[in-house]
Amino acid sequence: MPVLVLNASLQPLSVIPERRLVVLLSKQKVAFVDENVRRVIEEGIQTRRISADEPVIVQLLANVRVPRMALRPTRANILLRDEETCQYCGKHMRELTLDHVIPRSRGGQSTWENLVACCRACNGRKGNRLLKEVGMTLLKQPRPLQNEYAGFFLLRYPRLREAYEQFLNSAHSPSSQMISLAVAR
Repeated sequence: MPVLVLNASLQPLSVIPERRLVVLLSKQKVAFVDENVRRVIEEGIQTRRISADEPVIVQLLANVRVPRMALRPTRANILLRDEETCQYCGKHMRELTLDHVIPRSRGGQSTWENLVACCRACNGRKGNRLLKEVGMTLLKQPRPLQNEYAGFFLLRYPRLREAYEQFLNSAHSPSSQMISLAVAR
C-alpha cells in the first residue's frame, strides 16, 4: 500500500510504504486528508493489519523545504517520460530500448532531447541513421522530465495520482471555498 506524502503546502513530496506511515503517525508529524481513510488506517494499526483499498494521502503538519534537483536522463526516467510507448510506432510495451535520435557515432549526446523510448523493431530499422534518412518521425518531441510537484513519481502510481488530482479539485472547488470563507468569518 503506497502512501502519498504532501508538504504542508499540498506539494507532493514522496511515496512511502505503510511502515513509514506508522512511524510518522506515532511522531504526530502527519495528518490524513480523508477522514474515512484515517479511520481505516487507525483500525488497521490497532489490529496490526493495515489493508486499505483506497489510496492513502497524508499531509505533513510542518512545511519542508525541498531543494530543486535536476533529474538525469536515465533509462527509467526516459521510459517514464515516454509512458512506456515507442516514440516511432506508438506500441505500448515494457520491453523497450533507448534510442539516440541523433546517433552517438554522428555526435549525438545522451541528453533528454536526444533519447527516446523505442521498440526493438524500430530501433533495428533506424539503426545508425538519422530519422530523415529512414523516413521515420517522432510521435512527440523529447523534452526533459520536469520534477515540478514531483510528478515523476506520481506517474508510477496512477491510483495515487488520480486520488491526488481529485483531492486538489475538491480543495479548489467553489463549494469548498465557500465553506472556508464561512469558517474564516
